[in-house]
Amino acid sequence: MVRTTQRLVIALSAVVLLAGCTAEATSPAAAPAETTASTAPPAAGAESTPRPVPSVSTTPAPVEDVSGECVVQALDEGTLDGVDLERVRDRGTRAGATGTASTASDGTPASYLVAAGDISERIADRFCISSDYLSALNSVRRDGVGIDNLYGGDTLNLRPTTVLSVGDQNGRVLDNAEPDDLPAQTG
Repeated sequence: MVRTTQRLVIALSAVVLLAGCTAEATSPAAAPAETTASTAPPAAGAESTPRPVPSVSTTPAPVEDVSGECVVQALDEGTLDGVDLERVRDRGTRAGATGTASTASDGTPASYLVAAGDISERIADRFCISSDYLSALNSVRRDGVGIDNLYGGDTLNLRPTTVLSVGDQNGRVLDNAEPDDLPAQTG
């Protein structure tokens, strides 16, 4: 008997609550009696048609992906760790290479601050160099630039003359063996 009473109370409460949530219906017969001719404009917010609610897109703007294949340009100035020196040029941010580049006094890219989610191949493509050359540039102060050892906040070296002075890996500066064919260093 108690359960039946509880169920009835719950059902009646639901009906009362739902009844309060419905809009009042107007009958067509009552409408003409309530309507009066008026030349006054409707009050603000008293419009008869609902206005659309503006929406804000939460989708992030896509990172520009520069089209066109980059042609790596080898320089006739020697090698670094067995890899020909290459011309480094910044082609702008792209998916997988959204970090910040720093330039040297001559305007050429000098270093790159890795962003979370960057990928070494996309970084090499951004600077129009081979992955092997990017690895050679960072062979002394890092344990390479592969996916297993690339962290947001890392600094990558982009100049053959600063192999011994620029770059870090996960907040540490390593001291790996210098390549035999290391170009003259400037700092």
